[in-house]
Amino acid sequence: MERILERLLAGETVSGQAISAELGITRAAVWKQIEQLRALGFVIESQGKQGYRLLSCPDSLMAPVIARGLQTRWAGRQIVYLPSVDSTNRRARQLAAEGAPHGTLVIADEQTAGRGRRGRGWISPAGEGVFMSLILRPQSHPSEVARLSMQTALAVALSIAQTTGLDARIKWPNDIVCGGRKVCGMLLEMNADEQEVHDVVAGIGINVHQTQFAPEIAQTASSLDLLSGQRVCRAALVRAFLEAFERTEALAAQGALMDAYRARSATLGQRVQVIAPAGSFTGTALEVTDSGSLIVEDEEGQRREVLAADVSVRGLMGYA
Repeated sequence: MERILERLLAGETVSGQAISAELGITRAAVWKQIEQLRALGFVIESQGKQGYRLLSCPDSLMAPVIARGLQTRWAGRQIVYLPSVDSTNRRARQLAAEGAPHGTLVIADEQTAGRGRRGRGWISPAGEGVFMSLILRPQSHPSEVARLSMQTALAVALSIAQTTGLDARIKWPNDIVCGGRKVCGMLLEMNADEQEVHDVVAGIGINVHQTQFAPEIAQTASSLDLLSGQRVCRAALVRAFLEAFERTEALAAQGALMDAYRARSATLGQRVQVIAPAGSFTGTALEVTDSGSLIVEDEEGQRREVLAADVSVRGLMGYA
């Protein structure tokens, strides 16, 4: 079905016979897949003996829709689309273990067992958000992966700003907030030994069309549609993210990544509460180091280094 859609997205009228010959399937199979695409919301015109022509697309995340107009060298050049999956991260980890190339994107319309940081669930209703995982194969030491989390957050913030016009900010280390409301969470999972990173799966969940939220997050979460006042195209958002990720890679190569990250921070300069197993404290977030840790000045004036793996940081004046 995706191959037929790719053919139709070229914008020309194509005959059922031509599709049949190109794909090596029967005319009946072509017709069946055309009907499946129509059922998904694609408006496809039948023009007698001339064939089929695509008139309009729904808000689809199918691979050919995302790939149309994508301007990247490697990010998203292989896309695995799943209508429903338990977790895009789990599927991406499987593909990475099977040798999927750097930049492979796994994306789904729905997750039935989405996960956030520290084992929290991530609600992933069908058709309402972007739930995706990017397979990365950085040639780096495991100690450097924290910065990859910052790079991913920056790419998401840039893509949201570009697509919606919203002032997307990063709540340390990698939540995305707009207007003080969380719209995106991330979970990066690493496969490495003591000396080398084999692969990293960057899982990203963005609230796009949601209008209702669970009671426990209703005061802190929102969606891009609600905040921007427009119906956001999910495929355009994904394309913008993939293109932004390649730009942030260039920033990293130039040594400018963390400066760009700090410029998008919603946490720096804010009063925060640090919640750690060894004890909690409050203070002011002063700095994000080049390695990705947060420097907080506590109530006694002591500068304390906070590592993302160890604590939760909550803003005292709003979500950020």
